[in-house]
Amino acid sequence: MNSLKALPVTRQTLSRHSAASLWILIGAALAASPFAEAGIARPNQAGPASDSASSVTVQADVTPAPTQRAAADLLLAKSAEQSADALAAYSEGLAAEDKADNEGALDAYRRSVRLDPGNTELAAKVAFEIARRGDVAQGINILKDAAKAAPKSGLPPLCLSQMYDKFLKKPELAERYALAAQALDPESFGPFLALADIYASGNQPKKLFALVERAARSSSSDPLYWLQLGELQVRLTLKPEGAVTAAAVARCNPLFEKALACAKDNTEVMGKVADYYVATKQVKAAIPLYLRVIELSQGASSEELLGVRDKLARSLLASGQRDQAIAVLEQMVKDAPARYETYEFLGQLYALNSQLQKAIGNYQQALLIDPTQALNYLRIADLQLQLRKPEDAVKTLAEAHDKFPELPQVTYSLAIALSQAKQHLKAISFFEEALQEAKNSGNELLTATFYFEYGAAAEQAGDLDRAVKMLRKSIELSPAESAQACNYLGFMWVDRGMNLEEAGGLIKRALSLDPKNGAYLDSLGWYYFKTGKFDDALTSLRLAAERLEPADPEVYDHMGEVYAAMGNVGEAINSWKKALALDPDSKSLPEKISKAQRKLAAVPMP
Repeated sequence: MNSLKALPVTRQTLSRHSAASLWILIGAALAASPFAEAGIARPNQAGPASDSASSVTVQADVTPAPTQRAAADLLLAKSAEQSADALAAYSEGLAAEDKADNEGALDAYRRSVRLDPGNTELAAKVAFEIARRGDVAQGINILKDAAKAAPKSGLPPLCLSQMYDKFLKKPELAERYALAAQALDPESFGPFLALADIYASGNQPKKLFALVERAARSSSSDPLYWLQLGELQVRLTLKPEGAVTAAAVARCNPLFEKALACAKDNTEVMGKVADYYVATKQVKAAIPLYLRVIELSQGASSEELLGVRDKLARSLLASGQRDQAIAVLEQMVKDAPARYETYEFLGQLYALNSQLQKAIGNYQQALLIDPTQALNYLRIADLQLQLRKPEDAVKTLAEAHDKFPELPQVTYSLAIALSQAKQHLKAISFFEEALQEAKNSGNELLTATFYFEYGAAAEQAGDLDRAVKMLRKSIELSPAESAQACNYLGFMWVDRGMNLEEAGGLIKRALSLDPKNGAYLDSLGWYYFKTGKFDDALTSLRLAAERLEPADPEVYDHMGEVYAAMGNVGEAINSWKKALALDPDSKSLPEKISKAQRKLAAVPMP
């Protein structure tokens, strides 16, 4: 029986008629002349109808006379008639699909397949849809009929393999049909993939690796065959989150190299092989392939090619060629100035290059193209804070907060910027707003770091009760990483002469977590000073001065206080002068030095 695929009819030329209508069209076409021989009434040969009641226009009757059979030579053979009916049903299915009538389409396709089971592609489509709806047995029967009607096609047994494997969980039968499909079409990769699935799910590693080795001995010159086999080997050899080993690469590389050797100028294959090299950390091998794809491709501004150029830039960056990556992206901006992703990537690279102002400019350009990307506001604000422009960061984040009031991260970042801009009361207000937003939305923002930042802002604003509450919460959430919060709370109390015993314990806890931290040693020295242990204080402060880089004027200020308390005014003056050299804008240090000098001058010579 002829397959539907063999008929010289395309979907575009199909007329949506029933089988009976299609027969009428065929019959009429064959019997166009003479009318009488086809058994069709002649149309009226007279001129235009007169006005008289007796004038009747006779219309052509294209329906064969019920008592008159067509001539024998005009009748279709039985097989051709069945193919025509199958084609008509198929066209009905297409029409139903166009109208989103899934039930009607399936019904029509089922009729078409019953009439022409040799249409293997349609049989597979119908069988899987029926199986998906729960009638697996019927789907299998359709595929078995297709296999009988088209015994040389590998598609029916391949689909039967999938039926038995995925729907019925019968791996033995699934394997049998997959092997049959492979025997019919040894160069097709589908049966290999089906067998690999069966062996993998059945925990049969020996069969699995033997299958891949057998596939690798193929003489296929199809680059897609080798590409698919390489991708299968990658799935078998490389774990999703595991390290890429030399042994694994040695197994996979030859398959991708064969794909390249067969590909000639096939840019799709070259691009996928390059992607494989990137995924397996062979980035330098990917770069010339991406360059070749770009060279062979036309239309520099096409989205697909822009994606390849983006991958090239990332590969250059990964191989340590940051400036070359920037050059690629700058050219992309010229070729496609409306692509915001390019500006984002450039912003990241310029930030890595410490070209912070250029990074800001690119992020701002990205926002002009797509102002819905909240992350770019955060990136700009972070760079502005790095440039010590907290007021600019506040403006950026205030704009973002107006546009994205539902995002706690934006509110939180605005609170930090306000704190750095020394607008502490406003900062507290936005910290509290971010806290409530995060609680209401289930956002994971409320970490130990969040509570530390909130507590520090509250302390700067003079709200000590709130500061204590937030810093304690930070310590509670992450005890093992609480050194900074312990030190901050401890120093806050020591500096104010409050809760000295608990404060000292917190500072010592911070040092136990980070023993070499100069800032914590300074806090400990200040604690000793406040508790009258001047020698211990000097020991800790001297060690802090050695550890801190760059030097911190506060450490020398503290040392001056200790020396002064010990009566060593000369050393106190020296320490304060070191602090003033590090902080020439200080208002308190000149007064301390002047007072100590007057005191020293008032001491009588021995």
